[in-house]
Amino acid sequence: MAKMGLSVRDDPPKVVDLTIRSWGEPADGLVLSVYDIVREDSEALPRISVVIRNIGTERKSFPVPGWLYFYQVEVRLLEVGPRYDSIAPLSPFGRELLKPERRTESLSVALNPAAFQETEIPIGSLFNLRARGRYAVSARCLPFEGVTLRSNTTIIG
Repeated sequence: MAKMGLSVRDDPPKVVDLTIRSWGEPADGLVLSVYDIVREDSEALPRISVVIRNIGTERKSFPVPGWLYFYQVEVRLLEVGPRYDSIAPLSPFGRELLKPERRTESLSVALNPAAFQETEIPIGSLFNLRARGRYAVSARCLPFEGVTLRSNTTIIG
């Protein structure tokens, strides 16, 4: 392969540092965290990391209709001006991607005690973030009937 100009590289395993995160209020043994992913390129679109973690003593299993449909992300502009609403709307790409007819994936998730699952969400692609300023980002999900899990709020921008 080297003679063809190709090389194979193993990326180091991704490490999620749970100690630097803030968490939302626990619900039914689960907690949710939103964290702004640091961009090395200042022109890169914002992304967030959402982690759901089992802090209970029992295994938690729940269905997930695809990770982008499982989490409801809210993005609010903090410095609201006359031209912009405080809630960032979906971008054309976000509206197309999140159409209900695209919701075909279904997963079953099982989290042992202390286990977690991370999902990266490209909010810069999904939401219209044209207004200059800082945004407050939070997420919520419904892992079980009657249980709403809310994350902390993180600031981007």
